[in-house]
Amino acid sequence: MSLERFIEKWTHQDYSPEKVAGADLKTVEARFGFELPGDYRAAVLAHGLPRPTIALLDGILAAEAPFADVSDFFNAEEIIRLTEDWRGGGMPDHLVAFATDCGGNLFCFDASPGANRSIVWFWDHDNGGVTVAADSFTSWIERFCSVEPAPEGFEP
Repeated sequence: MSLERFIEKWTHQDYSPEKVAGADLKTVEARFGFELPGDYRAAVLAHGLPRPTIALLDGILAAEAPFADVSDFFNAEEIIRLTEDWRGGGMPDHLVAFATDCGGNLFCFDASPGANRSIVWFWDHDNGGVTVAADSFTSWIERFCSVEPAPEGFEP
């Protein structure tokens, strides 16, 4: 699975992914009235929430990749709290945040009735823009897995 590869490549062995309980995901779904994408649910239940190291950002910068890094994945309590906080700070009310980049921008799912739940959206808190980050959680994670570590001595 892609999240397993992501964990092997971009996390430190001394910091295990945070375990996720199905009941916690159901709490998020009940709070926002939608179902989380199946690939996200399966991945985080099987592997947990990784804590990427700075090596991922360095690899993205060294490759001059045209996408943002992911620096943190939110647990259920954080999903609820941060989504509610950012909705009050300009994030569209139909988005539910599940991760952040190093600049505090958010990766989200769309909780609108009838929305394509698979799509990962990127909300830029500086300009309020919302763009598609990937067509699914799996393809979003695979994008990071395709990045190579920065060369020795790389300085961003």
